[in-house]
Amino acid sequence: MLRFAVAVVAIVLAVPPAPACTFCGDNVRARPTLRMQYAQAKAVVYGKLANPRFDPKTDEGFTDLNVGAALKDDPARGNQNVLVIRGYLPVIGDTPADYLAFCGVADGKLSYTGGVPATAAVVEYLKGAAKLADNDATARLAYFFKHLGSTNAVVAGDAFVEFARASDADIAKAAKHFDPAALQKLIADENTPGERLGVFAFLLGVSGGATDAAFLEKLLKSSPPSERVRDSFGGLLAGYVLLDGKNGWALAAATLADTKQSYSVRLSSLNTVRFLQATRGADCKPEVLKCCAALLPDGDLADQAVEDLRRWGWWDLSADVFAQFAKPTHEAPIVRRGIVRYALSCPNDDAKKFVAAVRATDPKLVAAVEEMLKLYEKR
Repeated sequence: MLRFAVAVVAIVLAVPPAPACTFCGDNVRARPTLRMQYAQAKAVVYGKLANPRFDPKTDEGFTDLNVGAALKDDPARGNQNVLVIRGYLPVIGDTPADYLAFCGVADGKLSYTGGVPATAAVVEYLKGAAKLADNDATARLAYFFKHLGSTNAVVAGDAFVEFARASDADIAKAAKHFDPAALQKLIADENTPGERLGVFAFLLGVSGGATDAAFLEKLLKSSPPSERVRDSFGGLLAGYVLLDGKNGWALAAATLADTKQSYSVRLSSLNTVRFLQATRGADCKPEVLKCCAALLPDGDLADQAVEDLRRWGWWDLSADVFAQFAKPTHEAPIVRRGIVRYALSCPNDDAKKFVAAVRATDPKLVAAVEEMLKLYEKR
């Protein structure tokens, strides 16, 4: 099983890098990391918040930051030891007063652009992150992996976003620096935010072995699955397939064929199949075709599988695709159009016969899809 995972890593490295980790949501990918904010800032200072207040005339909030030290300085700060932050940052009771501020320069003075609560752990973490080279993704991810389980929420969250912004290929390259036992612990921890589970499972998939496959299998086959498992099913499934190809692919096809599964679970499973097809191509074609075949009889998801097959130029299931057209369960316009679009793109003789038959009974449908394809080709 481990050799299978190593082979997958090699294949992932052979494809162009994805823009960001496949199993992270776009909202996570868009978050700027502390390292990025540090690089963009003119000055980075930390100290203690004090004197939060509102201007009674404008209702605008202000808070003082008593600067204790600078991680990055700029001549514009001069001897300024109090930075006035435009915003009300309450310091009440046990609320930590330690704060890290990123600053630009406006009109020759420091201008606050953002910040985070900053214990000593955050400051030390950022000092280390700021030294990392932009052109050494492996070293960066090795550093951030060590902080994924930090007890400091700011540090752990920022390290996760660094993985969210990394390409799948870069993650695979850094796999030898990941500790499978630590990943299992993070996945099993109920306090780990749900949005991170799929990513951690993917990291486990490129770095783990047989015991890790069994761990993921148990989660995926739990009945009923927890909400956390359902929400991260695609990432957990990807990790399982990477570690145990035979059983992982069988579970993927079975999940896609099971109409009792929730729509979200099946769609996330399909997205995993798409990821594996994109990174492994023809090497996993038989398994991908089985997964697509499992979806074709379902009128709710057939259009997704049909369009995927068309985009990939895989015509092996053409007879199965055309067989769905006349079914009452597949009479939704989006499904019928998808099948006709597939047929118009398919070079096989059975596709030409199918198009001719549909054109004879519903010429407007064929004409509309042909026009749609012409618009796509112009882009």
